[in-house]
Amino acid sequence: MEFIKPKIELYRTRTFSDKLTDTFDFLRETWKPLLKYFVYLMLPCCIVLGFFLNHFYSGYMQLIMAGENTGATSRADVVQMLVFMGLTFVTLIVSYSLLLALIFAIVRLYRQRDDRLKLLTDDELKDELKVCLSRSARLMLASMGIFFGVLLVIGGAAVALSMASIGLGIVFILFIVFTLAAIALPLSLVSPIYMLEDDITVIGAFQRAFHLGFPTWGGIFAVSFVIGILTGVVQTVTSGPWYVLYIVKMVFTLSHELDGSFTNNIFYTFAEYITCVLECLGILISTVITNVALTMQYGHAADKIDGVGVAQKIQHFDELDKF
Repeated sequence: MEFIKPKIELYRTRTFSDKLTDTFDFLRETWKPLLKYFVYLMLPCCIVLGFFLNHFYSGYMQLIMAGENTGATSRADVVQMLVFMGLTFVTLIVSYSLLLALIFAIVRLYRQRDDRLKLLTDDELKDELKVCLSRSARLMLASMGIFFGVLLVIGGAAVALSMASIGLGIVFILFIVFTLAAIALPLSLVSPIYMLEDDITVIGAFQRAFHLGFPTWGGIFAVSFVIGILTGVVQTVTSGPWYVLYIVKMVFTLSHELDGSFTNNIFYTFAEYITCVLECLGILISTVITNVALTMQYGHAADKIDGVGVAQKIQHFDELDKF
């Protein structure tokens, strides 16, 4: 089989249109294996995630009903809602880690194999997936530790400053908000850096993200903005049915007409569950598109700032000279 288009090179300087073109060309080339393994791995995750998420919102609705009817909430209902919220969060993190591993296993195999992903076997993907899953899990754990650590420090500082002076506390909070907004875009490169550079540590990936991200901040913003619009449309389509059902049920709940209504039967509950699973699938599909786009942005930044693409070509020519 001959390929019409040349293989997409990761490390090369790109224009804005090139980044989008390479993103969708890569998705177009790899959609069959990507969709196949996405369904295998993510559908079970979404079935579990949809179950927990749906029960979390059902618990929330019960708290609303209890508050409306008696003015007080049951401790058991609060505990149940918090348990399902925790289970939803854990399942989402596990699903995201697995999806991240799948995305970058596909990217790595595409780059390693001369025939791209033609005749890709399950065993080949399994071996690469194990490597990526290990790195993905470490990245998630480290990211959560850093996030909660920073949140604790910022929260403590904000409380201390607010106790000393309300105005000083407000200024500090605004400063932190703008600072986090500025560094959020460079940090979006952490995943492709850590998942594709084998000899880098998690902390090194964060440092390299700042190194590559700040000089190309505008490019990351532009790509994220356009891809955000596209994924927003995807999520609107996939989450729309669930939101409609949820809003209708909430209206009946607040109007004290839930009991005996058509929203309080097994068919409506099943429809809520199925549409919730669809919503979860939409979120994860959007994650695939976003990560592929950020990977192309990372390849552009690595070549533009550090000349990685040129260095790899020189190394390749040196290896050819040995024969």
